[in-house]
Amino acid sequence: MKRIYTLAEANQILPLVRVIAREFSERRSLRRSMRKERDLLEEAQTPEGLRSELAELDARIAEQDEALARCRREFEDMGMHVLQTQPLTLHIRGQNKTGEVVFCWEEGEKAVSHGHERGREEDARRPLRLKSA
Repeated sequence: MKRIYTLAEANQILPLVRVIAREFSERRSLRRSMRKERDLLEEAQTPEGLRSELAELDARIAEQDEALARCRREFEDMGMHVLQTQPLTLHIRGQNKTGEVVFCWEEGEKAVSHGHERGREEDARRPLRLKSA
């Protein structure tokens, strides 16, 4: 899929991004919940069934890890970079009239409306002052 997007193209692909982001968010939440449950069971140290319960939780946590990795690969296949997972923040290589930029989208946002100058992705994201090309 396309690797460099205009602002209009980045916003056009958002419905697909949101679907993947929703799955990512749900799996992240489920994984966190299972991890807490596992930690509580391990702390309780109840002998009966503990090992099998912990093994089951470990397997379910591993499934979530694999699904999260698949979501991340889907973003990467679209030319996007997962900057952070909480909140899910994506960097999207972009192009405007003056050259390359990096659009920045966080889960829950309705549109791509923030970004970074190319090469300054570690700086705080800023509202875009661009018109879609």
